[in-house]
Amino acid sequence: MSLIDDLKHLFEPFAANPPNILSPDECRDQYDKSRKVFNRRFDFMPSAIVQVKNTAQVAALIEHATKHDIEIAVKSGGHDHEGECVATGKLLIDFNLMNNVNVYQAQLPSSTEQAFGVRIQPGAIFEKIKAELDTYHLGIPHGTCQSVAIAGYTMGGGWGPWTRKYGMGCERLIGATIVLGDGTVKYLGVSAELNQEPSLSGCEPQRDPDQNNSILWALRGGGGLSYGIVTELVFKPFKLPKIAQSFVIKSDSFPALEKIKAVDIIAAWEQLTAPGQNPNLIGTNLKVNAKGVKCVSEISENALLSWQLNGHFGGTKTELQTMMTQWAYYLVSLINQDPYLTDTEKQQQTNDVIHEFNEFYQRTCAHAVEFNAATNSTGYSLDFDSWDRELGGIQLETDEPAPHKITSRMPTSKWGSAGRQALVKSLQSTLLDGDATDSNIAAYITLGAISGQYYSDKQQLSEQDKVSCAFPYQDRPFTIQYQAWWDQPEQGNEPADVAKLISTRFYENRAQDWIESCRSFDIPDTRGAFISFKDAAVKTEDYFDDSYESLIGVKLDQSQDSKCLFRSRKTII
Repeated sequence: MSLIDDLKHLFEPFAANPPNILSPDECRDQYDKSRKVFNRRFDFMPSAIVQVKNTAQVAALIEHATKHDIEIAVKSGGHDHEGECVATGKLLIDFNLMNNVNVYQAQLPSSTEQAFGVRIQPGAIFEKIKAELDTYHLGIPHGTCQSVAIAGYTMGGGWGPWTRKYGMGCERLIGATIVLGDGTVKYLGVSAELNQEPSLSGCEPQRDPDQNNSILWALRGGGGLSYGIVTELVFKPFKLPKIAQSFVIKSDSFPALEKIKAVDIIAAWEQLTAPGQNPNLIGTNLKVNAKGVKCVSEISENALLSWQLNGHFGGTKTELQTMMTQWAYYLVSLINQDPYLTDTEKQQQTNDVIHEFNEFYQRTCAHAVEFNAATNSTGYSLDFDSWDRELGGIQLETDEPAPHKITSRMPTSKWGSAGRQALVKSLQSTLLDGDATDSNIAAYITLGAISGQYYSDKQQLSEQDKVSCAFPYQDRPFTIQYQAWWDQPEQGNEPADVAKLISTRFYENRAQDWIESCRSFDIPDTRGAFISFKDAAVKTEDYFDDSYESLIGVKLDQSQDSKCLFRSRKTII
């Protein structure tokens, strides 16, 4: 019997609502669409694809796969940067059809934040999740790319524009439904109460309401797939701020900014996001563009590099203007450190920068509106799209798939000037010489703020009251993500220019070599890497740091995966 016939027979009990079964020989158009991953550097051919519709179908499929030793891959949104959610020759479980988002109200006496929960199936993408939550004036920490699905994002940790104020996405996870390696369905955390049906396909489900049970702990940032197949996640939402504003400041927003060294703008951004600073700055990242040089001798820690600061602020217009003014004075203090400036020149610099910042604020940020039922009738209008990948007229954070390569580093609490100087040097390379003019390659870093009010408050909690999660970097100031993208769609999502596509082929390998060099670049006071920014060449242990051994224990003791089918290159085993 062929695999397709075998699968059709397996799902005969689900004839009233069967899954979609796709193969290269049947439903080829759907098959090709389903197997694609966001990183077009990869092109995999699964042996078959099952687009499941409910937990019972997943349980039946996993039990069958284990019995017959059928290797599997699992895809929720397809944004795995190494394409590990799809694999050639493996059976692909595609969650595209399991995308429900349901807000529920718990049986509590008042409609406080704790009174609500959000049940989300793994295939739901942020575009849909955000639209549904907006109608309830609620939010969960989510990312900036609207086609990312919730499952991989959460299990990878879940950094985003809400992190400083509300934590990582995984820290809002309060329940999950998971299928273990033997086909057993297990309800974790609040899911144990939400799911009271006696059985699924004749198999009695397991329930563990403990918020700190080991599998739920592992799902909070311990990576995807390793511990079972998640079919629903439950989150504790937060109330959206009444007033909020997204803002962008670029190195060319006004002339004075172009004079600031990259190492200083990084330090200034760190000051903006330091613990105890600017609690209303909900989230922020800083993009610094890499630069090609002709020879190594041109590399300098004092380089001027183009940059873009993206911010998401929850507070009044006056508070936003105050924060910006204070930051402007801090930037002036950096500019005025130049020993060759006279006192008169320093004063002129100060006047120019403050004046330009005030004009910039009035031009771009003074139109924040109060968030209420009336203004929210068409959705909570905050600019999350294209938050960190706009360069040279090309929208790099569109939801159009494109080939790319990334890697990451994690600064420690000792991070300082030596790390900044090395980071800036890593952004200058002979491997990138010529890329900006002769190709469509975009090479840069994105720094994503972690430290903020959420983690300051969390430090004050007792261990019993803290959310128990495997994500190992809660005490780090920010993430460092190196990125190289090419063959992007042009404005309006039109295909990239053919001449540029051809020209880029001469530079693509060197751009990837630049990423390789950054992975091992000597940057003091960094340790570890972020699994959501997956690079297969980084050791798995480096992604999970102090949680690594415990996560292996959860895999071996709890997943019931006797044949190690829950496996890809960067799963815990």
